[in-house]
Formats: sequence, structure tokens, C-alpha cells
Amino acid sequence: MNTELLTQLLLSPVALALLALLAERWFPWPEQWHPLAVFRLMASYLSSKVNKPGRSVRQQRLAGFLAWLTMSLLVLLPAAIVFAGAEVSLAVGWLILLVSLRQQPVNQAVKLADSHLQRGRKNAARAWLSRITWRDCDLLSEHGIAKTSLELRASSILEHRFTPLLFWFAGGPLAALGIRTLVELTQVWPVAQPRYRYFGATTHWLYTITHFLPSFLLSLAARFMALFQRDKPKLKSLNRNALFPTVLLSWLQSFSYCHRVGLGGPIQVQGVRVARQRFDGRPPELLLPRALRWQRQWQLFFVTCLVITLLVLFIYRP
Repeated sequence: MNTELLTQLLLSPVALALLALLAERWFPWPEQWHPLAVFRLMASYLSSKVNKPGRSVRQQRLAGFLAWLTMSLLVLLPAAIVFAGAEVSLAVGWLILLVSLRQQPVNQAVKLADSHLQRGRKNAARAWLSRITWRDCDLLSEHGIAKTSLELRASSILEHRFTPLLFWFAGGPLAALGIRTLVELTQVWPVAQPRYRYFGATTHWLYTITHFLPSFLLSLAARFMALFQRDKPKLKSLNRNALFPTVLLSWLQSFSYCHRVGLGGPIQVQGVRVARQRFDGRPPELLLPRALRWQRQWQLFFVTCLVITLLVLFIYRP
């Protein structure tokens, strides 16, 4: 194998994705310096200016669409200009993917929440979860804290790992960054909150459309893994949910089925009960010590898939 072919292989999208995945895992950016943290602040500030109470439903929907368009252009247009004009476009593209794979703030928060819960410090656990979710966490029981922690870990696997990687291969770094900014906007403008019920309709709809295939593929992988386990709960037909992304609920169902842990059920958002389908399984508070191992297994799953793909490219190179 000559040097030119080796260079092409090492600079292939698969190798760059593998490097970004490992780099984000072992060398995370500080939260206060990460571009997506600034993006969330900008999105929150923009919504406070344009999402005024008392406006009609049509005006709120239009304002939400224009807000999504504005935030997307503010992020993607400069990134596209830098990426197209850079002499080292591969390095810039890799950096964009690294930004899109940001997962460590969620990992750190749920890890600390789990640690406090295991020590009986429920208030501290609730406080850490409140930092990374729009759900009400102030009154969560031990069962609710454990379930929320596991669901946030599962959501992060889909939103912060698999989907950006899939869009990276399908459309390049700008596609990965675009899908990640969409995820951030759905977290800042959740339709489950009355204030964003119509303002966040655009981002909610786009999230459902863009995450359908990633959720479907990841759910297939989870259900395939579950074939080798015993005492699996029965799978029920999925109920559509207007205030909680159905594609995310589908992945939570598959995650629950794979690890035999009870998830789903109603949640509270600003004091209002939001109904969700419940998935049967073992009590999450009893399985919380295994959560970190499960997340590492999924990380290893992605790394293994990329390594296998890289080996296939090496063997069957043109």
C-alpha cells in the first residue's frame, strides 16, 4: 500500500468521524467556550424578543419559522464561507463535526445527578437534571430522577452521536452542524411549554422529519441486540404524541426494550402534566449504576461500526 492510498484512507470521512468521536469523548471543550453554548443563549434571547404573549397562533408560527431561519443562517452561512474558502477544508470540516458531536455537558450532569441520588441527595440530583432539560425536576421522586437520567442518556445517544454522524456521511459537515443546531433549538423552544406551543412548531416538525431515519436505524440496532437477551418485555404499538417527539419516543421504547428498563410515562412541564406512553421494564432506580456502562457500550458500538467500515474500505479500496 503506497503513501497516497494510505493518506486517502486516513483522510476519508470515516476516519475523520472516528477521530472526532474519540476526541470529543476524551478531550471535551469547556462548556463556557463551546460555540453551541453561545448559540443557545442567542436562541433564548431571540425568542424573548420576537415571541411576544398575546399574539395570534398564526403570528407565533410565523415568528418561530423566521427565528429558526435566522438562527440557522447565523450559524451555517459563516461556517459555509469558512469551509469553502479554507485551504485546509478537511480540518475545518472535522472541527465542525467535533462541534456537532458535543455530548459531555449532558454526560457530566447526569453523572453528577446519579452520584447525588445514590447518596440520598435528591435536591442536588434534581438541580443537575434541571440544567440540561426543559422538564420540571423540582418534585421528582427517586424513581422519577432515575428515569429522567436514563432518558436523557438515551436521548443523547440519538441526538448527540448517531444523528450528527449519519448527516455527516450523507451531507458533510454543514449537514451535521445544521441538524445539531436544530436539536438545540428544540431544547430551547420545546413545544411542551405553553410559551413555545406554536412558536416552536417549525423546529418540532423539522426534528420529527429529520430524525425519523436515525431513530428507525438506531431502534433496529437496539432490537437486534435484544434478540440475545432473556425475559424481554412485550413490545406495544407506539402511540403518537403531539407534545413530545414521537421519533424520540420510538427510540426510548427500543432503548427500554434492549436494556429491559422501565421508561416513558407522564412528565411535568411548568406544572402541567404531559401524558406519554409508558414502557414496561425493571425499575430504573435499581439499574442506575449500570447506566454509564450502557452508554459506553453504545459509544463502543459506534466506534466499532466506524472501524469495521474503515477496514472494509482498506480491503476493497479501488
